Amino acid sequence: MKLYNKYILFLAPLMLLAFWSCEDFLEEDPNFITEGTFYKTETDARLAVNGIYETLGGGAFNRNWEGVYFNNYWTAVALMSDEGIPGPLSYDANYMQLANYSLGPTNAVVANIWSDFYTSINAANLAIDNIPNIDMDTNLKSRLIGEARFLRGLFYFELVRMYNHVPLQLHATTSFNAESYLARTPSDKVYEQIIEDLTFAENNLPEEFTGKDKGRPTLWSAKAYLAKVALTLGNWQTAANKTEEVMAGPFGLWADYKEAFLIANNNGKESVFSINFDKGTSLELIWEGSHLNFRTMAQEYRAIPGAGGADLEVPTTRVYEVFDDLDRRKSVTFVTEDVINGENVVLSGPHIHKYWDRDAEPSGTPNTINDLQLIRYSDILLMHAEALNEINTGPTAAALNSINQVRERARNNAGTIENTLPDLEMTLSYNQFKEAILLERFKEFVWEGHRWFDLKRFNMFTEKVNEAKPGSAVRSDNVYFPIPQRERDTNTKLTQNDGY
Repeated sequence: MKLYNKYILFLAPLMLLAFWSCEDFLEEDPNFITEGTFYKTETDARLAVNGIYETLGGGAFNRNWEGVYFNNYWTAVALMSDEGIPGPLSYDANYMQLANYSLGPTNAVVANIWSDFYTSINAANLAIDNIPNIDMDTNLKSRLIGEARFLRGLFYFELVRMYNHVPLQLHATTSFNAESYLARTPSDKVYEQIIEDLTFAENNLPEEFTGKDKGRPTLWSAKAYLAKVALTLGNWQTAANKTEEVMAGPFGLWADYKEAFLIANNNGKESVFSINFDKGTSLELIWEGSHLNFRTMAQEYRAIPGAGGADLEVPTTRVYEVFDDLDRRKSVTFVTEDVINGENVVLSGPHIHKYWDRDAEPSGTPNTINDLQLIRYSDILLMHAEALNEINTGPTAAALNSINQVRERARNNAGTIENTLPDLEMTLSYNQFKEAILLERFKEFVWEGHRWFDLKRFNMFTEKVNEAKPGSAVRSDNVYFPIPQRERDTNTKLTQNDGY
């Protein structure tokens, strides 16, 4: 979905007013947009929801033009897990601290992720608070509130997985006083609200969007996140039910793993929910897509006109070596050597390659328009297998069918079916099948923002990190970020996570 970008410059001043006390200024310019003059028409309601989407990517009115999914999100999740380490040109101590587990409350990445998500939550709360009072079509009103609540549920799900107990702010903050600062809400209460928001979205969002609206969350997106929340909480039957509901929907795997990351297939049959990006062609969109290629591309690609290659993060040796050489996902995910300007160049090591659609963007532009897919259909299948294994204390035929669909697709190398990754069988024990699911997720979702959360859910965090990063200072406390010190300095009600 690309439509919301054109509304950014209009809506952003309104969003900024939510954080400023500007009475004197508004008295001098009574025609300026405020909460009192906005939220009157159907168009205002649409713009309010579109304004939430602007906070997701890279826009001129975000912090440093960076929204919540611009690059900090997936970079932090990779570095905090066993799939990522600093690259040859890494220079920012904040990212290095994530990778070597020396991070503390003053880490800037941790602080920025927190503030970015709460900015997005406030944008969602503005819409949720004000749209109900607008005289407009009731079905459209319910849909727009459903979008806003889906996004708020998503934002809180990310926060609670990253920081554990977090302040639960359910109404927009338009001015600051002592009552504006909230203590941390216990995580179980935060999860209750997440489920409430996602359930509302499930009941009020349509099955599909078309045209310029394609890419907005659907009821399938809500079901998928309800499944992921249930897995996180150990509610296995709910997870199984919700994944099966999505499996009955309009989704499927592309025949070749590579097809899942082609720009032409954005919002296609495998995408259950994605963060949609656009190429920077004007001020509000500049650097919009640098989230996926620029940081992880090898510096050798700078020899290509228009290309980038920051070489800031690279995969661990461990994640590269777990792949069978015939597994199609290995050649799609990584690149170790390439022909650059007519010469074969051996890179310094494996680099992430999966988001580079060479047909659509042959130069390897750092400002790709490729989307970040938060939930693909293969995730639904593997979550289904995981839930059934827990319910039945071992694999079932349905669970095996789900994981084997993913493995079967990985055997397809551009139409050639390779002799690798045979179907898993019923002879596996509960623990063996659980390990097989975690390994399959490792290979399927490299650099897609899943691994840190997967390791925590499987209670394998420190073990797998130590395998990939021998001698690391990883601690069990690193399952959560510290609460940012700058937030605690402002809000003295905030307590700190253990170990920090």
